[in-house]
Amino acid sequence: MNKISFYGIAAALILSASLVSSCDQDFNEMGSGIVDDDHFAFKPDTTSTVRAFTQGFGAVQSNNLPINSLGLYSNSVFGKVKANFATQLELGNLNPVFDTEKMQVLDSVVLTIPYFSTKKFEIDNKVTYTLDSIQGSGPINLKVFESGYVLNDLNPTDNFQTQQRYYSDQDSDFNENKKGTSLNNDSDTKQNSAFETSKKEYVKFKLDRGLKPIVPAEVEARLAPRIRLKLDKAFFEQKILNAPAGKLINNSIFKEYFRGIYFQVEDAGTGTLMQLDFSKGDITLHYHEFASVVNGVPIKYEDVEGDSYGGTPKLVAKTFVLNMKGNSVNLIETDNSTAYASALSTPNSTIGDSKLFLKGGEGSFAVIDLFGADNFGADGLTGSPDGVADELNIIRNKGWLINEANLTFYIDRTQMASTAEPQRIYLFDLTNKKPLVDWSSDFTGTATKPKLAKSVHDGIIQKEDGRGVKYRIRITNHIRNLIRKDSTNIRLGLSITESIGITSNLKLKTDETVPGVFPQSGAFTLDRIPSASLLSPLGTVLYGNNIAPESADYRKRVKLEIYYTKPN
Repeated sequence: MNKISFYGIAAALILSASLVSSCDQDFNEMGSGIVDDDHFAFKPDTTSTVRAFTQGFGAVQSNNLPINSLGLYSNSVFGKVKANFATQLELGNLNPVFDTEKMQVLDSVVLTIPYFSTKKFEIDNKVTYTLDSIQGSGPINLKVFESGYVLNDLNPTDNFQTQQRYYSDQDSDFNENKKGTSLNNDSDTKQNSAFETSKKEYVKFKLDRGLKPIVPAEVEARLAPRIRLKLDKAFFEQKILNAPAGKLINNSIFKEYFRGIYFQVEDAGTGTLMQLDFSKGDITLHYHEFASVVNGVPIKYEDVEGDSYGGTPKLVAKTFVLNMKGNSVNLIETDNSTAYASALSTPNSTIGDSKLFLKGGEGSFAVIDLFGADNFGADGLTGSPDGVADELNIIRNKGWLINEANLTFYIDRTQMASTAEPQRIYLFDLTNKKPLVDWSSDFTGTATKPKLAKSVHDGIIQKEDGRGVKYRIRITNHIRNLIRKDSTNIRLGLSITESIGITSNLKLKTDETVPGVFPQSGAFTLDRIPSASLLSPLGTVLYGNNIAPESADYRKRVKLEIYYTKPN
């Protein structure tokens, strides 16, 4: 026999009372004014017009991004992308003193940049990691140069009144006649021409006073996987240890003296593309010197407290760090596939596209208009156009109470069958270049997985058999505002996002014209795109709205699903 808990009944009654109170406060909320006895028999509607088409764009402002791409990635759907990177360096310690009397010897110079990684498990002190934000596979020809290009803080063309912008198509400015000799010139090809990512942790061992590994070995530190490149010792000995007087006093002078480094990937057809937070990287000079020198002669140390180094000069290991901070710029080259180039050149902005091509980087997004044309007046059926879509006027007059509203986008699984898929898409207010109210009112989050925050608003890929099927984006509050508060029926944009929490915009180098047909969608100039779109190299192909009813793909067309109840 089933038993019903008293506490369960009490909780249900409290919840019911809470819902009634909530409904009284907001007539538009779920469950209010329901005619039917079944309060949860919401009526779905998918008849509202949705028009969507692909909008491409070119070079984008790409300086001082929180995440940057480096490497090479190619797929059959979108084509090839190659990403280089340039950054200034900053002194870890200002005005350092290198006491030449102590006879410094530069042991090594190591460049490190951590990958985005997750610790999986640990067995016998060995940690296994998985890497995140790595696309493609195979080695790349990676070179690091001294940069000769000045990255300004302020724009000299307007008398230094605004911040300087740099764009994704400026690679030639750093490459041609501006770079020095290669700095990662080690004989090991894994350090340059055959560089590959690695999931291995880096283990640092303790050294004795002679700077030799202690036997038996003792671990000093374990670090998550990272890029580790050996750089040219002679260059840094001259540039840093033997720097001319006054060049290391502060970072302003130092950045003029040493303008930074430039990462360049040579095109090899295939390879790996990495998303990295370069600001967490550095170049560390490892050197040693004698602990004490008198008149140019190292002092010998006698046995003290069992020290076995009696009679031997003591060596001291030291480091000097150059941080990858200051101005930076991501430099991107794209070679679009034939199909993708065709989609960019021939969008059907009048009645919408059958396929929507969304791509990060120098890519594309979708323009979306809801509720169709304005042919009649306030009732949506008669009279002269009033600047409001007829479908929207009809819904307003019916007094629908919106319980939930979603835009659903199905993935073209055939085209995307063997291509890495973005984990999330981002729907935004294209008219005003800002997030929707549903984004702002969603406070769900996760500290361990910030990319999955705002899960009620959604946009997260839904999969079957390990591959994407669709994306759903909840826009309940946006639709409520359109119906109950007569909000403006703005145009929407749909893009790839690397991180749902990033809602800033980046300036386009060349403005694009976005065509319009419906009353709310007059042609306008597009001058910026969401930052998070540029940060991702991935793309996806979604079904649009312009699909014939007799087509097998008709059910996969983009739909606005509105769940509503009728008022009393």
